[in-house]
Amino acid sequence: MMSSFVRVKRGVFVRHAGDESIVCSPRTGGCSVMRYAKPILDELTRKWRDVNEIVRAVAAKFTCSVKEVSEGVGPVVEELISQQFVEMTKERVMPLAAIRGKDIRPLCDLSSNNDKNGTLLGDFYQRHGLPSELHLDLTDGCNEKCVHCYLPKRGANYLNKTIALKVLKEFREAQGLTILVSGGECMLHKDFCEILRYANSLNLNIVVMSNLTLCDEKMVEFLKEIDPQFINVSLYAVTDSIHDSITQVPGSCSKTKSAIDALKNAGVHIRIATPFMRENKNCVDELNQFAAVRHMHLIPDAEIFGQTDHTCVNQTHALSIDELKTLVSGHRDLFLKIPLNQSQCEFEAKVCDIGDARLNLDAKGLYYPCDGFHGAIIGDAHKESLWDVWTGGPLNKLRELKNGDFGTCSSCINRAWCKVCPMRNFNETGDMFTHATWRCMATQIYRQIFEEK
Repeated sequence: MMSSFVRVKRGVFVRHAGDESIVCSPRTGGCSVMRYAKPILDELTRKWRDVNEIVRAVAAKFTCSVKEVSEGVGPVVEELISQQFVEMTKERVMPLAAIRGKDIRPLCDLSSNNDKNGTLLGDFYQRHGLPSELHLDLTDGCNEKCVHCYLPKRGANYLNKTIALKVLKEFREAQGLTILVSGGECMLHKDFCEILRYANSLNLNIVVMSNLTLCDEKMVEFLKEIDPQFINVSLYAVTDSIHDSITQVPGSCSKTKSAIDALKNAGVHIRIATPFMRENKNCVDELNQFAAVRHMHLIPDAEIFGQTDHTCVNQTHALSIDELKTLVSGHRDLFLKIPLNQSQCEFEAKVCDIGDARLNLDAKGLYYPCDGFHGAIIGDAHKESLWDVWTGGPLNKLRELKNGDFGTCSSCINRAWCKVCPMRNFNETGDMFTHATWRCMATQIYRQIFEEK
């Protein structure tokens, strides 16, 4: 009998925990949680496979008949095809229904959801206590000198390749999903391509964070091959003089824009990330237009948090409270924050999402808990496994932080508009429990503008 051939689509990932499996496409937001499906899902790969071969392989695992297993495999594959996680050869020579039984519940239970907000994915990882994201600082060095950077010194540290590969392997073994490759400027690392190829071989979802000034034709071809979920590109203005005044590197704007277009033409997904400050506060519309005509997302930020050495010299470039009000009022759709659920503001509620999803590794091989919180070292990749750090005491203590630990935060009338941030407090005051004053004033502005509508 002739067969159908199926394979998992690019950009689709499968992870397992307990008797559950999750199938997801971070790029599209598609997500399904399945129970008791691991034996079938393990047989589906990015290479074409005969459905009958999959049936025989699963039957061998269960030491049962092909007929019994075929009653479970067919519906699972049909379901995955219908959700566009799996594709079938164009010449569908044998309908899968021909091997489908009436009821697959004894073998597999499926629940599906369009997961644009990541709720189903996040719940899966939190339910099983697993890390879903790993942020890698390949270097703390950079070829730009951005005036707002939260790293006070452009260092000369480069993450040891052996340590990088070790950590990636441990992350994948922990059912981790996404790596965010950053710096400094990550493309300065001489082993950038080798590290990403290894991550790709582990079937990890890849996000690259870069200024793209080092992205030549060869790098474009490499990134096309790797096919990251997206590249987060730092672009501060479309006008060269404004962008370059922020990076302090003449010609950087032109290089970044050229690389954006080259990558777009190669089919690589791009997101434009722009923190707004005094230098580029009037550039929102031009950046919006630049992104829109290229069908790219613009990810704006109206706030700059302080440097990791507590000097906060970079915040001299931050918007004043009046400038913030003007910016947010004029572009409500981009900057106005949605209030939190009231239950998240209660005294005993967890203060933030620290330790919920992400681990960070700096260029020295030291773990820290979240973006920018370099002053809170929670482990050493040279001495500890990723899993030991993820489940260890230092991170567990941070996970236990509640609103009530932060003074008046839980009773503040603006709490629903504020993401209390221990990292920001620490960087700007030296104490994660002492409020960053600018952030409190900014929250009042968000609330006022929200209530004006």
